Amino acid sequence: MPAITISTPFNIDLEFKTATMGKRILAWLIDVLIITLYYYLMLRFIYPLLGKKESIDTAAELFMIIIPVLLYQLTFELFMNGQTLGKKAVGIKVIDKEGREPTWGQYLIRWLLCIGNLFNYIIPYILLRMPAALIFFMVLYVPDFLCAVISAKAQRIGDLAAGTVVIDNNYKSNISETIYLDIEQEYKPMFPEVMRLTDRDINGIRNLFNAKKISAETENYVSQVAFKIKEVLSLESDMEPFDFLEQLLRDYNYYTGKPQTPKGA
Repeated sequence: MPAITISTPFNIDLEFKTATMGKRILAWLIDVLIITLYYYLMLRFIYPLLGKKESIDTAAELFMIIIPVLLYQLTFELFMNGQTLGKKAVGIKVIDKEGREPTWGQYLIRWLLCIGNLFNYIIPYILLRMPAALIFFMVLYVPDFLCAVISAKAQRIGDLAAGTVVIDNNYKSNISETIYLDIEQEYKPMFPEVMRLTDRDINGIRNLFNAKKISAETENYVSQVAFKIKEVLSLESDMEPFDFLEQLLRDYNYYTGKPQTPKGA
């Protein structure tokens, strides 16, 4: 499972693990089963209500089955932060290779360049009517499979073109479990500029405080991070580097209003 190291604007490195091929295949199977269930429910309960006219059947199939199934992956990834129902179930998601949430354009590119997506609407019919034929249509996924196996970041063709990767969302603790602190109700923040930082930056700062051993090298690194943040945010402070970064964490939690129960509580 290759690791992806992403540097924030403040030289804080965050590491993600790419999703294993096993998880990606399992997510795909779950999505196919969901699509098949949808297909079956449409044929079993909705179509009988529409009458027997050929023109109605054709329009119904187009707008109630083919289009929704074709757009399944794109729609869910757009509105579920890089996850389909299958990806969410197994704990994987799509992110930008720089660690950000992908843009609409990136989601669209990776969806268009998956040949298998063009035949997703056929898969339910095959499973329900001709299961043995599924082997033939699996050939459509071979280019993507080989690309994911060969590429350094386990990217399929669409991911390479869109600049996205599929990561194991369970590798790191949830960001809400690493960033957020309990803040007193009467707390007075010092640096409102902290909101110009991203969750990734704040998470990287918090990781500095989670180090088991504070070495001279770590202290020097913390000083560099504090200096860089002051420079980028145009802040002036005489606080010690560790105190300054801790203040930023507390201010960030105050402004975002997302408290966390301390570990071990």
